[in-house]
Amino acid sequence: MSLNAIDRREFLKLLGCSSLLLSLPMNSGCRGPATTPVSVAMVKNSDDAYSVKRAIELAGGLDFLHPGDSVLLKLALNSSNPFPATTSPVVVSELIGLLKKLHAGKIYVGDKSPAWQDTLDCMEKTGIYQAAVDAGAEVVVFDDEDMVPVKPENASHWPQGFSMPGIFNRVDHIIVLPTLRTHSLAGFTMGMKIFVGALPQTDRYSMHSSPLFLKAIAEIALCTDKFRLSLLDARQGFNSEGPDSGNLISPGIVIASRDLVAADAVGLALLKASGTTEPLCYIPVWNHPTIKRGVRVHSPSLSCATLSLLSEGLDNLDEIKRQLCL
Repeated sequence: MSLNAIDRREFLKLLGCSSLLLSLPMNSGCRGPATTPVSVAMVKNSDDAYSVKRAIELAGGLDFLHPGDSVLLKLALNSSNPFPATTSPVVVSELIGLLKKLHAGKIYVGDKSPAWQDTLDCMEKTGIYQAAVDAGAEVVVFDDEDMVPVKPENASHWPQGFSMPGIFNRVDHIIVLPTLRTHSLAGFTMGMKIFVGALPQTDRYSMHSSPLFLKAIAEIALCTDKFRLSLLDARQGFNSEGPDSGNLISPGIVIASRDLVAADAVGLALLKASGTTEPLCYIPVWNHPTIKRGVRVHSPSLSCATLSLLSEGLDNLDEIKRQLCL
């Protein structure tokens, strides 16, 4: 059932919320003292390469990387449709270049498209394959035969556990490359949901059939401690429908954060500030089940009170902040 096809009351019931939640304090998504600042960078510039580099710099840079370290760039590759339906080859190329300047070792660019898609074909049609190879990276497809069963301690919405690609254990660092999109079932799809592309199809079916799948989405990233950076490409996006197509918007912004949930929260605030689906407009950022569960299991001190926005070139920052503080 599409979220666009249900009314406000039904949507809130689906999310396990009530209309009372809409009037809670602005830091209601926080489960702890507002003491630890979390930085999210937002950069808007006509020079795409500059935006990528500057957003990463403002978010703390790539100083987690030591010479020779291996890095996996996890794509958003749900289809063969071009950016913003999938990760932009421009971002892939620019990021590989930055990593190579810091003397990274093996750089992998990978994903696993849904079973009805051919992953390599999707990479080729979107231009990602050529961009990755030309920049000096190795393209990988997450193979079912290389899946490792896991059962993260706090993944309570995965009672049987799930499987993750073995490469997650073999690399030193994982950087995710989501785009700004609404999703007809999940509401939105960004950094946390990008990890769905790491699951075998059987686990994906299991997740989508669960009545609590919005919370289960947030728990997938618990399968690894290698996550280092979310580089959310919001130069363009979909503010309705999605994930493979929708109403195109052009915020012109690159978002970066070392906190997976914080980047998604800011991306969701940007969607709301840009005008989005009625269901997303009705619920505050911190009350969305995926964000709320993400805060609990990944970033317990995260709230609008601890979130530090570092911006450059934005013309709608006040509205984004307002959406974060509702």
